[in-house]
Amino acid sequence: MRKLANRIETELKEQEVCAVYNSELARVWPKTIGPEKRKKEIKRFADKHDLEVTFYDVGLCAVFEKPHRGSTEHELLLPLPAPKRKKATRNRRR
Repeated sequence: MRKLANRIETELKEQEVCAVYNSELARVWPKTIGPEKRKKEIKRFADKHDLEVTFYDVGLCAVFEKPHRGSTEHELLLPLPAPKRKKATRNRRR
């Protein structure tokens, strides 16, 4: 478990999130544990290490990140490119 915590800590120094996939999660929390209990234990691990965790298809991936101070909900904002405008065309007779 310490090895996993160290890996997450190292990755979070370089990037905002750390995705841990099922094969690695299974080393600490075996697949034989019921999905809800497994999820609770992973959440407890995150809390213990002052991390937030989001699950994607439980049993497939857990994404850990540093907690967002002052925010109670995650909000993901992606910048969208400005819509392209069509240039006005004029009918000119020659």
